[in-house]
This record gives sequence, C-alpha cells and structure tokens, in this order.
Amino acid sequence: MKLLWRRFIVPLLLLPLSVLAADKPDNLAEMWVITPKVGEAAKFEEALKRHVAYRKDKGDSREWRVYIPTLGNNLNYYVIRSCCGNWAEVDSYLAWQTKNKTGEHWRDNVSPLIASVGHNFAEVDMANSRWPEGDSGFQYFGVTRYSVKAGEGAGTEADKAALSENAKAMNWPYHWAWSWNVGGKPTLNLVVPYTNYAGMADPDPGFAASLAKHMGDEDKAKALLESWSSHFSGTEYQLYRLRMDLSLVKE
Repeated sequence: MKLLWRRFIVPLLLLPLSVLAADKPDNLAEMWVITPKVGEAAKFEEALKRHVAYRKDKGDSREWRVYIPTLGNNLNYYVIRSCCGNWAEVDSYLAWQTKNKTGEHWRDNVSPLIASVGHNFAEVDMANSRWPEGDSGFQYFGVTRYSVKAGEGAGTEADKAALSENAKAMNWPYHWAWSWNVGGKPTLNLVVPYTNYAGMADPDPGFAASLAKHMGDEDKAKALLESWSSHFSGTEYQLYRLRMDLSLVKE
C-alpha cells in the first residue's frame, strides 16, 4: 500500500481532524478503539447511531469521527476520534458528560455489544503538519505508527521538522499530520489523507529525488533520510476508511 513513509524512504533505501492550522493552539486529540463482540457488528453500529443521536440531542460540543481498518486480518474494530482540544477542555467535557448521563446511555445501549475498549490521547504537531482548511472530502487515511527507540526522541523531532520544512518548501503535493501518542511506548504517528485509491499511487519523481533536487545535494538528502530511518525500531501501517454514517458531526 502506498503511503508517505514509502514516499520518504523507499525510493532511496529500497526499504520506506478538524483543521490543523499551524497557529491553532488546541492540538489534543482523543480516541477510542472499540471491538464489538463476534457477530455483533451490525447491532453495534445501530446502537452507536442511537448513541450519536442522543449526544446530538444533548448538544455535544465535540465532533467524533469513526474510522474502520481496511488492511490485514483484524478488521473487526472501530476508531472513534475527536480533534482538537486541550487538557482543560477534557475536564469541562467530562463534566458535560456526567451532567448529560452519556456514560449511562452508552453502558445501557452499546456496552453489551462490546468485546474490548481501548483509549488514548495524542498531541498533534501542528507546526510540522500540513492539513487543508475545512472538509476536503477525504475518505481514506493512511496511518503509519513509528516505534521510537529509547533516547531517539530529540533526533526524531529534529529530523521530522527538517523533512516537513523541506516538503512544504518544495510544495510536496500531499497533506499530512504528525502526532505523538500520550500513553504507552513512545509512538509517533503520520497520517496521510486520500480522496480515493487512485490518489495513493506513488508520485514520479518520488520524495527522495524531489528532496535531493530541492536541497541541491543528493548526499545531504540521503543523509537526512538515513538519519530519519535510524530513530525507529519498527513501523506499522493501516489504511482507515471514514464512516460518516456513524460519526457525530456538526450540521
């Protein structure tokens, strides 16, 4: 599957939302990963739709978008994500949920159909991301998760900034967003949105060649990409499809 990681790394080494404006102060995303019980996916979706309607009726201040995986042999889960707020907003949102008994509604209507639940926050790197204004009609989102080696956080940040700065300067024709998971092992995420599958085809020339031309020095471009690759113990990629029919969005 084509993804920005490959566009950064493969051509050279033959190996690899709300608005994300750079000046936007709120960069905290919250996400839930829900796995329905075996054979209960259809009932779960109907229950989720009822819960979304309940939250809308109560005046939920957030938008929650729902995504499903499209690759691999584990496709029975849903990612429910809201972006972007701040830590203080989390407190006020929890208070709103308590007042409007959204937890009770979820427990009574959706929970009986669920096998497992995961939860985390992520902090979006607004400065080094490039995301379009408004709703651009994206239907697919390629997510690369980078497992960062111990002690490589600073180097990762420096190279991420350098790659992003160069990509913006040379008008690389794709959008992207970076974020760091808050919980668990150090994990950097790269999200690349697509309107359709045709948009996932590798560009010609690729990122490495374009970077070398922009920097005016093939060796410097190669060194930057090799340095970037050295920060990670591994990567994982998944392509998600947006399910607007299950999402809570503003009218």
